[in-house]
Amino acid sequence: MDQGWAAVAGAGVGVLGAVISGLVSAAALRRQSHDQLAGSRAQWHRQLRRDAYVTFIGAARHFQAQARAVSPSLGGNEVEPVQRAVVGLRSAENALLEQAQVVDLEAPDQVVEAVASLLATAKQVVVDTSIWLELAERGDSALGTYHRRFAEDREVFGQRVDLLRDKIRQDLQGQ
Repeated sequence: MDQGWAAVAGAGVGVLGAVISGLVSAAALRRQSHDQLAGSRAQWHRQLRRDAYVTFIGAARHFQAQARAVSPSLGGNEVEPVQRAVVGLRSAENALLEQAQVVDLEAPDQVVEAVASLLATAKQVVVDTSIWLELAERGDSALGTYHRRFAEDREVFGQRVDLLRDKIRQDLQGQ
């Protein structure tokens, strides 16, 4: 009879070992699945940020091109070419603002701060051209001052685009 109980006890230990082994395996598979899902989610979120960054940098480059198009007109005294160029500049600024909203949702703080700084400079470029237009329409002699301010702000804008690009690279490389 002792052999019978020993066999039953041995079978019970074997079943218990199989159950524990199954539970451990299930927990490991569950953890692996969770880790895989987290990795996929992180990759998807990174791709969203990258797409938002690419679109925003494209909008910033377009704004730079529009600002360069305005610059020669500010060197003269004619209002009409500047008015036409400013329409493109303001349109480019609006596109920049739209894309900034997406970056604001997806990006970490250091990138959002760099975007805010860039947007402030873009606004100053637009303000400089608006003031130039007002002065030109009145025949004011301070046109040269605003042309210089515009050129300086345009240069700062370019520097801020470069700084933003560096912040984006750091973010995407996980630094």
